[in-house]
Amino acid sequence: MEPVSKRLKEHYEKTFSEFGASSKGVDWGKDEDVILRYENMLSVVREGSSAVTLLDVGCGYGGLLEFAHERGMNLDYTGIDVAENMISYAKEQHAGGEFVIGDVLLHTFDSRFDYVVCNGILTQKLATTIREMDQFANDLIRRMFELCGTGIAFNVMSNKVNFIAENLYYRSPVEMLAFCLDNLSTKVRIDHAYPLYEYTVYVYKD
Repeated sequence: MEPVSKRLKEHYEKTFSEFGASSKGVDWGKDEDVILRYENMLSVVREGSSAVTLLDVGCGYGGLLEFAHERGMNLDYTGIDVAENMISYAKEQHAGGEFVIGDVLLHTFDSRFDYVVCNGILTQKLATTIREMDQFANDLIRRMFELCGTGIAFNVMSNKVNFIAENLYYRSPVEMLAFCLDNLSTKVRIDHAYPLYEYTVYVYKD
């Protein structure tokens, strides 16, 4: 397992053990913030798409799948996470999806997915150095794009803020846009307008 993934595993297994299937269990903010992030992730699916395959990287306890079902979305859903207790819970609670324990950077999938999303993993760096986290983020985003057939979505803390928390991962949206344009695709969209200290990036295949 990658060193950053190992730190994330230890952190999220601890928070889920303490707080369960809740916003605190995944170390997020208020419940309404969770809903907003779910909406942002699922908006990568282009209008008019019927049943699509979707890989949720860092799926946690399967909250995105539950939210999608509540919205009537028809997803062939796979979730992957390094936190074993979250995956065990997800398997028990969500029969409509496939859940995998593993590191997406190392795991081998049988096929690609229409869409790949990553919600929250790239907002948290814990004790990881900025340079190490930059490399991890770049590797993860490239891996997501390799695995998708249509597009990806992920969120990152914006550096356009008036304070910095040591445990969070901040990255310039301008730098991120340049990385995606130079390494992935010319079809990139960034949403920096919603009321959280982060932004969501959408990248589609050319």
